[in-house]
Amino acid sequence: MLILKDVVKTFKGFTLRVDYLEIPDGRYVVVLGPSGSGKTTLLRLIAGLERPDGGSVVLDGRDVTNLPVWERDVGIVFQSYALYPHLTVFDNIAMPLKNKRLPKPEIRRRVEEIAVVLNIADQLHKYPHQLSGGQQQRVAIARALVKEPKVLLLDEPLSNLDARLRLEVRGFLKELQRRLHATVLHVTHDQEEAMALGDLLVVINNGRIEQVGPPDELYARPKSLFVFQFLGLSNLVPAKLVGLGEGLVGFRPEDVALGEGDHRAKVLREEYLGPYKLYELDFNGVRIKARAPPTAAFREGDVVQFSIDVKKALRF
Repeated sequence: MLILKDVVKTFKGFTLRVDYLEIPDGRYVVVLGPSGSGKTTLLRLIAGLERPDGGSVVLDGRDVTNLPVWERDVGIVFQSYALYPHLTVFDNIAMPLKNKRLPKPEIRRRVEEIAVVLNIADQLHKYPHQLSGGQQQRVAIARALVKEPKVLLLDEPLSNLDARLRLEVRGFLKELQRRLHATVLHVTHDQEEAMALGDLLVVINNGRIEQVGPPDELYARPKSLFVFQFLGLSNLVPAKLVGLGEGLVGFRPEDVALGEGDHRAKVLREEYLGPYKLYELDFNGVRIKARAPPTAAFREGDVVQFSIDVKKALRF
């Protein structure tokens, strides 16, 4: 188990504060937040690439706050993969074991084993420039896993891949984590990626953790306006517009039923997205989004009736 307690890190006018964060064993945990929110700083503090100004980082009951990277039982995969271009795939993966001065037969056994797990056993003789982006990423993951770390840290691991490969590798990462029962901490700004991968999400904004929990809980029951608006598509309207008193009311596009109900809005835009259509509406001067079946036939300029599932509406 990984625990961060009262951790503070300040630099260039930015401060990251983590009062308490617990990462349980064997879970896929995704740290999600916008650029500049502090998520990579959090990862670097856990890795030992940065030292906190205060607080503690505890891994499996051992305080590692002031230990250097090589004395922490973590594996790291950087956004750039950081492979050595002059070394073969085998030697790239073997590097952490050579640094530990393990016997050569043991190094070969472990490299070949992890290469099979990551489906790159036939690439061990090649150099990084001879590999695809997805293969390079697998080599970087193999290098991080070969020393059998307690925690695998992934910093924006899918951002350098094209859209189709990103989906493929996303599935592979989840399968790998399940197969190895590994503890993974994955940093991203991509909400869909986070929702698809995470057993737990850690949503961070402006240096503070906003909420921690399973994706469905954060989506349906966000504790702050930031979490509500950052996770998925959202609508936010004055409560009085929908007859719910004062303040603001939030609801998701899928909680809007078009073609029925007491409210009226003008269709501004229609997007066909395959399994569904997404409509943008002008509702008394406020723009809202509504999700509808792909067969929906509303057109730009139409005035449509709609209702909102008030049981799912959130007050802010």
